[in-house]
Amino acid sequence: MRRRTLLMLAPGLPFYPGALQARSRTALVVGSADPPYRIFAPSGATGLYYDLLNEAASRLAWPLRYEETPSARALRMMELGEADLMVGPFRSPERERFMIYTQAPLPPVAIAFYTRPFAPVIKAPDDLLGLRIAVHRGKRYGPEFDGDARLSRHALNNYRTAFEMVVRGRLDVVVIPELQGDLLQQELQLELVKQPLRMAAQQAHVVLSRRSPWQNRQVDLERAFRAMREDGSWQAILQRYR
Repeated sequence: MRRRTLLMLAPGLPFYPGALQARSRTALVVGSADPPYRIFAPSGATGLYYDLLNEAASRLAWPLRYEETPSARALRMMELGEADLMVGPFRSPERERFMIYTQAPLPPVAIAFYTRPFAPVIKAPDDLLGLRIAVHRGKRYGPEFDGDARLSRHALNNYRTAFEMVVRGRLDVVVIPELQGDLLQQELQLELVKQPLRMAAQQAHVVLSRRSPWQNRQVDLERAFRAMREDGSWQAILQRYR
């Protein structure tokens, strides 16, 4: 059962319909573990995205609870109103039906491709044709890649498995956010090569469920993120992960 917390209205914060309902419960944040963006540890949720959200929530006195959930399940929870927030999804028309894409700024995400050594060089999108491409189930990589019906995509539950399957030759290439791919390759010590091809950097977002009472606090959330940009704390958090 979801934990509920009763809060008093903080002085100076705006009041509007739904504000009391949102403040009467803890906001549930869901997402998959994707270091360095989202990290779930015994000490709490951290990583680039969650550090940014935690800073904003602290300024707003928002009570947050984090739950590690596979991406596809997290999106379903947002659609049903079982969760309130996600941090990091790319925009797509089907997702906009049930999620509000806020203007809270997150850094763009470069997308890269990793193969075994001595694999054919991948310089252009057409070089992916005929290859078995490992993708993370429930994630998006950009409209051109996601909408290309010529590509052979194989959905897996996590990138660790994707990397290992490429090493074993069961798949040919992994598509993954570059910062995450570099970190995972270093952690696993696998012999993989990052190919020259890059997809245009995709904009990640802080999103709210359209069924969540916390959607009424969108303006406050965006204001807190803008203040973080202005006072330098946004950039300071980014520097921890570069």
